[in-house]
Amino acid sequence: MSQDQLQQVNEMIRSGPDLGSLPVPELRVAFDGFGDFTPFDPSIKFEVVDANGVACEIGVAPGSRTDATVFYLHGGGYVIGSFTSHRGLLARLGQAASMRTMAVDYRLAPEHPFPAAIDDAVTAYQWLLDSGTPSERIFFAGDSAGGGLVVATMLRCKARNIPLPRAAVLFSPFADMGTTGQSIVDNRDRDFVVTEGVAPGMAETYLAGANATSPEASPIYGDLAGLPPILIQVSSHEVLLDDSLRLLRAAILVDVQVHLRVYQGLPHVWQLFTGMLDEGQAALEEAGAFFGKHLDI
Repeated sequence: MSQDQLQQVNEMIRSGPDLGSLPVPELRVAFDGFGDFTPFDPSIKFEVVDANGVACEIGVAPGSRTDATVFYLHGGGYVIGSFTSHRGLLARLGQAASMRTMAVDYRLAPEHPFPAAIDDAVTAYQWLLDSGTPSERIFFAGDSAGGGLVVATMLRCKARNIPLPRAAVLFSPFADMGTTGQSIVDNRDRDFVVTEGVAPGMAETYLAGANATSPEASPIYGDLAGLPPILIQVSSHEVLLDDSLRLLRAAILVDVQVHLRVYQGLPHVWQLFTGMLDEGQAALEEAGAFFGKHLDI
């Protein structure tokens, strides 16, 4: 990564809309524009399917395995995000893993607060299992709120004796709806994507009065025992850095195989800027290799 690349991305983010200042409908439109920052191979075929009432988009790149699936939960603070905002990121992740992808269009707050997102994620996952893809060939991934949702979904599945995926990757997970991590303060002047007030505001909208320490809302408080191998990627400059560190500790304490990779000086979910940052593609390649390592073991 060159400093010119990073400066260009940071200036673009700073000059863009403040995620905490726009009405939700306008915010969703603006966030969908992030999809333009990661161009992808036009030969990748996408198809929207109805997964027991939850809209999902399946992507298949030429040469990718269709007997294994990256099951993806997008970020956006449970308030914004869509197929459009994350299609490029997921297309490249699928290519890096040489697997088909399945993006879940879970319901968003404030129209559908906690636990609607988890309900939809579990429903879509059960549909994928019922469609003939075994759990050992399914790999969860998600960014920001979607990263926290990945862990919450696995906790729900564990509680209901639903087979867990083979492995999971978390990009800059938002895993504490109480936003109690010290990095919220320490990195407030270094994170240009999630500014100091954005995370608490979105968490409040999502919770709608629910308990912020519920493990399904904030998986840092969950019992992670029995979860599959996890790779966490986060940047040193993120206000949500401590969410990753606390998930790491929670996993280590119960002997979950977990790997943490802290990249230096990058914006929140820099993988969304893969078309502009070399480190974005490097992170996706690392995630793809992690999935590949656990396939057919």
